[in-house]
Amino acid sequence: MKKWMLMGLTLLLAFVLSACGSGGGSGSGSSDESSSSGGSDGVKEIKVTASNFKFEPSEIKVKKGEKVKITLENKDGNHGLAIPDFNVDLQKPSSAEFTADQAGEHEFHCSVMCGAGHSDMKGTLIVE
Repeated sequence: MKKWMLMGLTLLLAFVLSACGSGGGSGSGSSDESSSSGGSDGVKEIKVTASNFKFEPSEIKVKKGEKVKITLENKDGNHGLAIPDFNVDLQKPSSAEFTADQAGEHEFHCSVMCGAGHSDMKGTLIVE
């Protein structure tokens, strides 16, 4: 019985550690044009890279009324990206499109439990 419990705990620990990696810190990058481009359909395309408890860029600026395509890429570990104000929840590397029709600052965060720094993995979408 103890052998099975030890094996289960070992597997659980390995899963938690592999989810986000072992780094810390917070992203401070900002994106106006560096990680975005205008698509041929008039859609602003933004690539967000998730790694070790941070997003790059951690701040994204778009114009009100603009169509946005956000693409999540995982550099280290398994992460998601949720923007609740726009009903976006990417649970794996993928893309979502939405219209930025609500002015203001909107938090985005990791939506996949990824380890000890998960709660600090946040960013801001600014709709001007």
